[in-house]
Amino acid sequence: MSEPGADISLPSARTAVWRAVRGRCPRCGKGRLFIGYVKPARACDVCDEPVGDIRAEDGPSWLTILMTGPVVLPVVFTLFAFSGWPDWAIVGTGIVLAVGSALCLLPRVKGGFIGVLWLSKNSN
Repeated sequence: MSEPGADISLPSARTAVWRAVRGRCPRCGKGRLFIGYVKPARACDVCDEPVGDIRAEDGPSWLTILMTGPVVLPVVFTLFAFSGWPDWAIVGTGIVLAVGSALCLLPRVKGGFIGVLWLSKNSN
């Protein structure tokens, strides 16, 4: 019996990570990487590549927060300095921006982590 996805050649590192960032299988680029918001599929439904056993752990959350802060904080500080809005409105805007950007980035960052981990596993 052949290995899952044996008939598909390994993509370049850039291609594999970009596919995973888009939520697709890093090997074929066609199957879905996630079956929910950030829950990885057990295997690709197109090439049968096992991606569910790749554990990204806390790395995606950490990187998402690191990416969110430098974008949201300057906006909030600028609003405090120049907008004339009440403080409660600025804090509310900052919270909505922080949560919204983190929720938008998290699946993409997790996909990127899974893509890099998949590459390290298959680069032997």
